[in-house]
Amino acid sequence: MMKIVGHTMGTPESTVLEAIDLFAGLGLDGIEIICADDYRCGVNLAASPSELNRIRQRAVDAGLVVAGLVPYAKDMNHPDAGARAQAVAELKGAVDIADALECRAIRVFGGHEVAPAEQGRALGWLAESLREVGEYAQAAGVQLNIENHMDTMATSAEMTMAIARAVDLPTVGVLYDQANLAFMNSEVFEMAIALQGPRIQHVHVKDFYWRGTERIAAVLGEGIMPWEMIVASLNDLGYDGFYSLEYERRWFPDQLPPPAIGMRQSLDFLRGTSP
Repeated sequence: MMKIVGHTMGTPESTVLEAIDLFAGLGLDGIEIICADDYRCGVNLAASPSELNRIRQRAVDAGLVVAGLVPYAKDMNHPDAGARAQAVAELKGAVDIADALECRAIRVFGGHEVAPAEQGRALGWLAESLREVGEYAQAAGVQLNIENHMDTMATSAEMTMAIARAVDLPTVGVLYDQANLAFMNSEVFEMAIALQGPRIQHVHVKDFYWRGTERIAAVLGEGIMPWEMIVASLNDLGYDGFYSLEYERRWFPDQLPPPAIGMRQSLDFLRGTSP
């Protein structure tokens, strides 16, 4: 049975505690929480132990697992060693927050996107930084998952795997986001899944369509993403991790209905894609 969680990107008008209540009411299995200082429905990087415990306990009481934490550090491949060290420290702090929430995975960016001539050097810095964070996370029992994402070095499945191989830790995997790959005109889902295969530890699920050259966010099933086929391919792979509804209301509030409506529709659609 699919394990489907809600992402707090979908609930910008709510607090994390309110999002937990909403997701439980929708019948979701868990929550993925943004970790940032500038977002209402996120965990502050300087959150107190008591605040983290309130979130953890509310999730437990609601029957939800905290399936992922989503920090935004990107300077892991910055040319300046001090900037890299600061990003590493931020990600280690996110690991500590995840551990306090009994969350066993965090999303990480593949650094900043760089020019082709700089990729070799930048990949070395990125791998070194993520290896340090990965070893720290491994000791806490927390997985790092590199997301297929624009404006990073992980703009394709091929490059995401190159980063994961360069880090070379069993607890550093892939956060598979086919909608991002489609937006970036990278690999189609068959190739993305074949390339990333057993490294896929978490999946972001969202939809969109094109209006001319403009990308429009959509409720799941109302856009261009072939989620029935993607889920079938992941089932064939033996994937049994979380599917996270990354409902993009944080960025596109005028394009998507409120989460109580749109996330429910998305959940119903996603459940219908798998036996």
